[in-house]
Amino acid sequence: MEPIFFEPTYKNVIWGGNNISKMFKRNIIGDNIGEAWELSAHKNGLSLIKNEEFKKMSLLDLFNDPKYKTKIFGTNCEKLDRFPILAKFIDANQSLSIQVHPDSKYAEKNEHDSGKNEVWYIMDCKEDAKIVYGLKEGVTKDNLKDAIDNIEENVNYVNVHKGDFISIPSGTVHAIMDGVVVCEVQQSSDITYRVYDWNRVDKDGKPRELNKQKAMDVINLTHNNKVYNYSNIKENTSIYKSDVFNIDMVKIDTSVEETSSKESFFTYIVIEGKGTIKAGNFFKTIEKGDTFLIPATLGEYNISGDLTLMKIWV
Repeated sequence: MEPIFFEPTYKNVIWGGNNISKMFKRNIIGDNIGEAWELSAHKNGLSLIKNEEFKKMSLLDLFNDPKYKTKIFGTNCEKLDRFPILAKFIDANQSLSIQVHPDSKYAEKNEHDSGKNEVWYIMDCKEDAKIVYGLKEGVTKDNLKDAIDNIEENVNYVNVHKGDFISIPSGTVHAIMDGVVVCEVQQSSDITYRVYDWNRVDKDGKPRELNKQKAMDVINLTHNNKVYNYSNIKENTSIYKSDVFNIDMVKIDTSVEETSSKESFFTYIVIEGKGTIKAGNFFKTIEKGDTFLIPATLGEYNISGDLTLMKIWV
């Protein structure tokens, strides 16, 4: 066993830009790259494995292989029929549509896919950056249709800054607005119901499809606009816990010795800095934007350098 690295899948979209290429020093073809799926076993964007032992295999292949499932992904994943998380970077050169995601019950029944709870870590943003985060308190079930038809007037616009962390539970109306680069960790799903798309048209001059009725089916009117900032984290901190995945912010300024867990894999995303990962004879430099997976039975490993990482497990 050794730490596993992946080839990202890039998504060329109408609202994308070139910040992922610039920020992470990647040679990406295209100027409208809106998403980089860094860790994905979803059919719409599979991560291919770089390690020689599993060369040409995808994360989905590995997860579905009974020889490796428990060995790599841990006992908590034994009964799961889907790899539980999807990690991506999002570059909102233009504002994304105002949208909402269904919970798992609705998604399984109507879309044959997982529901989508997600969290955002703001990697970078312009000075006056905003997100759309939930509906205003005056919106109720009785006036929801009118609110959806006049959505720009009925959502909360929230200022965000580099280092902010936001939880977006399924059912929350939301949008990343222009000038924001996000690290997103979510359930493994690709279901989005668009409510409003800023009167934009696609390359053929047609408006993108809206899904207002499905959106109204799944919208949760519970209001929660909390934003937490972890830009100056000094020590390891638990920042998110759920039934599907958990996240710690990890700060390393010299070197740490860690041990894998037989219960779950660990995924690390390098948020800032540069260093190395070592495990047995395996040695690799890691830097901002890198994502890697620690198998459940890896054993001891060492991370050294001046780094801030997100650590995700199930």
